[in-house]
Amino acid sequence: MPAAKTYLIRDGVLIGGLGSLESQARSSLPGTANARAASWNRPAIDRMANINLEPGTDRLEDLIGAIAHGVYMESNRSWSIDDRRHKFQFGCEYARQIENGRLTKVLRNPNYRGTTLAFWRNLQKVGHTVELYGSPFCGKGEPNQAIRVGHQSPPCWFANVEVFGGG
Repeated sequence: MPAAKTYLIRDGVLIGGLGSLESQARSSLPGTANARAASWNRPAIDRMANINLEPGTDRLEDLIGAIAHGVYMESNRSWSIDDRRHKFQFGCEYARQIENGRLTKVLRNPNYRGTTLAFWRNLQKVGHTVELYGSPFCGKGEPNQAIRVGHQSPPCWFANVEVFGGG
């Protein structure tokens, strides 16, 4: 399949998924062909490629200014997600407390966890500045296949996310 811009979610509605042509045929669900292998001697498996969030209209300062009590986090440093892609837990490199719309103290070892659908349903607003993130260690498969993945994302405000650590 040739590379093309494809929407997985549009106007808040899931309209497609990721998976190989074989997976799409097996499930009878439409999607975006996406099977890749880490090397010539590994089978191609369904996996995420470059997934981006399109920017919204809010400035980061406005997002933070609208939050009475929360945590601002940057740069994931650890990833854990179950095989069904339902439950996840991520650790971040940097966080600050948000109190009355202002960034206050720095928090150590911030983490967050949840379930995928509830997490995305709690997306409140999307900012307009875009940053490119990625990990060279997106691993999947047996034996493990590590493939580089890039994510472009503006700052986002999520409500009702379980945050822990950060003491």
